Amino acid sequence: MHEFQLPVKWPVDGLPAVWIATAESDPGLCDYTQALTIMHDLVQRPANAPDVILAVEHPTVATLGRSGGRDSLIASQWLDVHGQWQPLPVIEVARGGKVTMHAPGQLVVYPIVHLPSLQPPVGRGPLGDLPAYARLLEAAVVDTCAHFGLPAFAIAGKAGVWVSETRKIMSLGVGVQRGWSQHGLALNVNPHLPTFAAMVPCGLGGVELTSLHRELSERGLPLPDLPQVRDVLLGLLRPQLRRVAV
Repeated sequence: MHEFQLPVKWPVDGLPAVWIATAESDPGLCDYTQALTIMHDLVQRPANAPDVILAVEHPTVATLGRSGGRDSLIASQWLDVHGQWQPLPVIEVARGGKVTMHAPGQLVVYPIVHLPSLQPPVGRGPLGDLPAYARLLEAAVVDTCAHFGLPAFAIAGKAGVWVSETRKIMSLGVGVQRGWSQHGLALNVNPHLPTFAAMVPCGLGGVELTSLHRELSERGLPLPDLPQVRDVLLGLLRPQLRRVAV
């Protein structure tokens, strides 16, 4: 895994810096605990430090948010692509939401941005507008799916992005510390979907996780690789995270 150097200067365009660690650039993926350490270091910086977006893929892991959700873990193992059962690591984290799972083929995006310093509506008030920030992340994923020909939408009162009332393609869980956002979104591009059978997604009965490849394949549309999806999503998201003044 590459050693991550915290940015000390703003990019020329004044938008969040981007650090990418994916299966394509690092076959070892980005260990989830390493991502937690990076986020912890980033939120300790002063408010005028550069905003950063981490774009990663994780090895298979289940995480529990502040709302708990351990009862939504229905198995202590997960089924890999070879049909073998593997032990499921479980980590408790300081983000909103309940249980979620990460796996290779899932694009995970962690914006570490100073919410009160952002342009409205997110930058409203002394602490920033967290609900507006969450809606912004959802909208960026909806637009990304549309770019590849897949209609998707957000549902009021249910975090994430959906392609039907029962199929969820993106999970969302965020937290804030010292004004800095933490954690973020997980968009299923082409993960091994049986992996997610170990949980009830976000504690919602009757919901299944789907993927961009599954949905596009059912519609006979081209299947983008993860870097293509990542580039579209970051291209849509970064301008929405501009600061009022840098």
